[in-house]
Amino acid sequence: MANRFLFILLLLLQLICLGVLWISCFPGELVSLLFILFWLLTIYGIPLLVLLVVIILVGMQILKKINFFPKDQTLLTTAIITVGLTVILLLTNLPQTVAFSMSRPAFEAIIVNADKLNSICNSKPINQQLGFYRVIECDRDSRGGIYFSTGNFRFIDISDFYGFAYQPNPYGSYHFGSDIYEYYPIVGEWYRFTAGKRS
Repeated sequence: MANRFLFILLLLLQLICLGVLWISCFPGELVSLLFILFWLLTIYGIPLLVLLVVIILVGMQILKKINFFPKDQTLLTTAIITVGLTVILLLTNLPQTVAFSMSRPAFEAIIVNADKLNSICNSKPINQQLGFYRVIECDRDSRGGIYFSTGNFRFIDISDFYGFAYQPNPYGSYHFGSDIYEYYPIVGEWYRFTAGKRS
């Protein structure tokens, strides 16, 4: 009985880790999720923390009395390895790199076709599916770089755009903003970018 319960908890942990890795494939989505979790914890954090501590303390005492914990630590080791691998994959940005590499031919097909690039970058809204990604906005910056926004985060006076850029310039994007501007290499001349405006 105890092993079955721990096995179900392990499967749940693995599903959560897979979900986080899938979300990390899309620029900005993990940041949005963390922002929502931050506000939920800020609003409900102290009562939830107290409740969690009480549940853990009482639950541990009850489980010790009924000899719940197995002698074999295989499930615990598997859980630690699962969390460790998830953290390593998130820190190296490997899920997003692999997902973009698989979608890269669709992006490059747009780049090489000037007519298609102009029609996509000049239409509003775009909603163009390129591989795994839905491009919501596109911009050819006059200072260099072609920006494909796949996500947007807005909160009060914050407006951040996330996506992929081909040969980005170091100054930012007039369209997406340069108050916040960061770009990181993914593959070849492709970068993931964050650009934002502050009012």
